[in-house]
Amino acid sequence: METLKSIFKFYINGSIHVALAMCALVQVTFIKFGISGQHTFLFFSFFGAVTAYNFVKYSKVSKLYHRRLTKSMKGIQVLTAITCLLFISFAFKISLKTLVYMLPFIVLTVLYAVPIFPNKGNLRSLAGVKIFIIGMVWAGITVLVPLVHANVNLDFDFLIEMIQRFLFIVVMMLPFEVRDLQYDSTALETIPQKIGVTRTKVFGSVLLVLFLLLTAVKVELLSSIEILSTILITTISLLFLWGTEKKQSEYYCSFWIESIPIMWFVILIILENLFR
Repeated sequence: METLKSIFKFYINGSIHVALAMCALVQVTFIKFGISGQHTFLFFSFFGAVTAYNFVKYSKVSKLYHRRLTKSMKGIQVLTAITCLLFISFAFKISLKTLVYMLPFIVLTVLYAVPIFPNKGNLRSLAGVKIFIIGMVWAGITVLVPLVHANVNLDFDFLIEMIQRFLFIVVMMLPFEVRDLQYDSTALETIPQKIGVTRTKVFGSVLLVLFLLLTAVKVELLSSIEILSTILITTISLLFLWGTEKKQSEYYCSFWIESIPIMWFVILIILENLFR
């Protein structure tokens, strides 16, 4: 049992789960736009996500405590080194155009962790913008970049999908901000710090309603599968949002909230098989 717990913790702490969630959203995009056979890009996205998330989460820890790293942390370092090499390897199989479109989001990810301001702050330390930066990066990497890679025309439906994905990710980040309320510096001015936990949930609910309503303005993507899948994922997201508390289980955010994109992917697969 202890071995299974250790494996699960490594799976979460090593950013494997969040990387799968990102790949699930990439697949959601591919399914919505009728694209298949993009396995190379999925591997590229997965290895890049593990590398990026571990860099953001552990770069400072590794620098300060590299001589006293735990066995788990050393394992994460090895995992990150391997995924970084694989990410670079798969980058050679990706078109230059795709890499150019991805570059701004890579730069934002680096600046999110690396101090760039006079007071040694990074983008994460900018008051009130953290989750919006994350929303922009995830929307770009899970919608824009995959569609550029697949040579899809970036039309009106693409724009709506980008806005929806941004709103979805912002809502997914709210439970994390509630969880970190007792740890975050007040200088961060996170949404729960500014308006409280209950109003944060109301704010997230409004964004989810907007996320749902935007489906109706799509042109070519509008279908029974699109409508039903969006209603289901909106309902699931609302339930998890309102289930968020200051004191929550260890894995409420890092496993269950981050599983919602995977649920979305599974819902689409099931609906496609039912309505085929």
